[in-house]
Amino acid sequence: LKSAEWHILQGALDLYWAVIDSAHAALMHYGEVPASPAHVADMIYEKLAKRKLCSRREADTMKFFYELSKKITHNELHNIPGKAFDSYLIRAKEFVDIMRRIISERK
Repeated sequence: LKSAEWHILQGALDLYWAVIDSAHAALMHYGEVPASPAHVADMIYEKLAKRKLCSRREADTMKFFYELSKKITHNELHNIPGKAFDSYLIRAKEFVDIMRRIISERK
């Protein structure tokens, strides 16, 4: 059972990596050097949301996944209910799709 719970936590970390990697790609596409992960949410807001390339929600999503990853890696979070993971998955997919759109609109 502990292994199954860990796999859900690992899945949440995988969602974090999908979000951070796509954010880095979008920022680099616009000539920005991505900062440390702790600062990427602020960069999304400053460099993308203020240009109307995305909304403030994407910066909030980045911050959410960064904080979630820290809670998992620092052993502060031991269990994620399935319904919560499902909502995280949807949120990550929406974020990645928006970052993909940002990149594809400017070639």
